[in-house]
Amino acid sequence: KIRFRDAIDRINPNVSDDVNVQALRQILNFPSQNLIDNNEYFHRLFTEGIEVEIMGKEGIKGDKVWLVDFVNLDNNEFVVCDQFTVNENNTTKRPDLVLFVNGLPLVVIELKNPVDENATVQKAFTQLQNYKNAIPSLFYYNALLVASDGLDAKTGTISSDVSRFLAWKSLDGI
Repeated sequence: KIRFRDAIDRINPNVSDDVNVQALRQILNFPSQNLIDNNEYFHRLFTEGIEVEIMGKEGIKGDKVWLVDFVNLDNNEFVVCDQFTVNENNTTKRPDLVLFVNGLPLVVIELKNPVDENATVQKAFTQLQNYKNAIPSLFYYNALLVASDGLDAKTGTISSDVSRFLAWKSLDGI
């Protein structure tokens, strides 16, 4: 919450503490128990901004709070966490890597050991599905999943089946 609140202040310097609290409530209180519905809700907030009400001299007016600075990327905070621990519903899971932008867990990566001849992208994908079932709230904010066996990497979304996970390629296409 602290990184997120700091990001709101940094990205939206004219936002009051009251508005900051409004935005925080919207990003923490999801409308559904359904993972896909909540992920779509977050995607709208992420891409369109969070609608807030501000009391001004002329009364209440609407405004938006942005979660990411899409214009000045240096205004954002990017953090990679190794073995991020999540406790939910009496279950503890540790995805291999979680990439945070402004305190929001946007990317979850599952890596299998490349020296293990039984390691496959399919097994990494299956582990991601297990995480979605066991700790679904981590995936409310998710934009991208990555599954890798150490040699190949594939990426998809929380609603992609394994056939829709596509090869991760570098800028030069390799």
